[in-house]
Amino acid sequence: MWSDYRLHLRQHVETRDDGQDRLIVNADGSAIRCHAIQPDQDALLAALADGGGTRDGLIAQIVAGNRDADEARLLRLLERLAARGFLTFTLTAGAASLACLEPAAPGFELLPPEDSSAAFRLSRFAWLRRAGDSALLECSLGHASLSLFDSRMTAWIGMLALPQTIDSLSAATPGMTQQTAASFIWLLRHVRAVFPCDADGSIAEDSNPALQLQDFHDRLFHTRSRTHDTPVFGARPRFFDTPPRSPVIKPAGVGQRIVLGPVQPRHADFFEVLESRRSVRENGEQALEIDQLSAFLWHVARIQSHIPATPGRPQEYERTLRPCAGGGGMHELELYLIVHRCQGLTPAMYRYAPLDHELEFVSSPTQSQVTLLGHARIASGRQDTPDILIVLASRFNRMAWKYQGMAYAATLKHVGVMYQQMYLVATALGLAPCALGAGSPDTFARATGLDAFEESSVGEFMLSGQPRKLS
Repeated sequence: MWSDYRLHLRQHVETRDDGQDRLIVNADGSAIRCHAIQPDQDALLAALADGGGTRDGLIAQIVAGNRDADEARLLRLLERLAARGFLTFTLTAGAASLACLEPAAPGFELLPPEDSSAAFRLSRFAWLRRAGDSALLECSLGHASLSLFDSRMTAWIGMLALPQTIDSLSAATPGMTQQTAASFIWLLRHVRAVFPCDADGSIAEDSNPALQLQDFHDRLFHTRSRTHDTPVFGARPRFFDTPPRSPVIKPAGVGQRIVLGPVQPRHADFFEVLESRRSVRENGEQALEIDQLSAFLWHVARIQSHIPATPGRPQEYERTLRPCAGGGGMHELELYLIVHRCQGLTPAMYRYAPLDHELEFVSSPTQSQVTLLGHARIASGRQDTPDILIVLASRFNRMAWKYQGMAYAATLKHVGVMYQQMYLVATALGLAPCALGAGSPDTFARATGLDAFEESSVGEFMLSGQPRKLS
């Protein structure tokens, strides 16, 4: 099967010499140690890093140029590299490249050749997207990706939505042989994008209890927002020499500002507050008061200190400290308040300005605001409309500037942190808090007029006046 592919060292795989042995190091830090490396092995590594080649072609090239070359030793090294996911496999037809498998060590495993009579079907966890000038196939069940350079390969992906055999694929595509189809299926199997199917078209994942209830997007989000084999994951140091695209403090809008009153020191037993926290889905007899709202926002989201950037030190970027934790001090979350009833505050939408502890007017009541309040009421199963709906919105580029592969996951963690802060502060103040699990970013965009690609809702929290005594 290997003879069908052109082999090449993966990008970001490099060789190092520690004075005794040769180390072949992957981007994730995993390595293969070659003891007493021989000249023919050295030549093979150089050829793989340069233009690569087929297995047989590389062996022949090294043997022809080194009379002491050991073919068996070279094959063992190739097998070690392939088994550890250090090689790419490019399927060719003549001089044309059709597809290239890029393993993701350390979870990558080599599979045996496929049964030529078996039928295969696409996983529901696979997806196809554009990456540069080619299509890229990935699957959240696997540890590899497949670049597609030929439209006939993407057509085969579409066909595999239904069960297909190697014969049916090649017969449906002029110019594609059964051997090419078998080699392509072998690549797809390493992506975990296709699986053998039975007579009714079912594949292994369909009967796997651990996967039956998981949705495509949940599995995708989980696997791609945790540490995985990519050259850059986490902080993006390459961007640190440019300021964040979104400043740490959102610039003031044109709306009138309402100064919130000073907050008096309060004392409550922390563990008593923890134990008494509850989601309250009904309004109190009295509407929320503006002084209570002021205290709530003060203890949840105000800016306690502003730390400007240090010139010449890229990692000492502008950031703030607030009562809630925020990854890297980025604090990308903004609070928008849709006020239904609040003593001392006109019903409208406002944005909380955390540096000045003020409310900035956004707009008078609109149908979009009414819809958001209605969504909150329905989502929580309550009968009445909350006094205030607080919408947490993310300025996405703040997190994306610093973090790669995990920016949105971190934002959702921040939402959870802020939910808990809101719960505890509301409980200490004797108010009625309730977090929501879903909201409508499209309706929020209409309510605010914001560009949803730049800033959009990521959480919702209801707040009302002092609740009736809980039984």
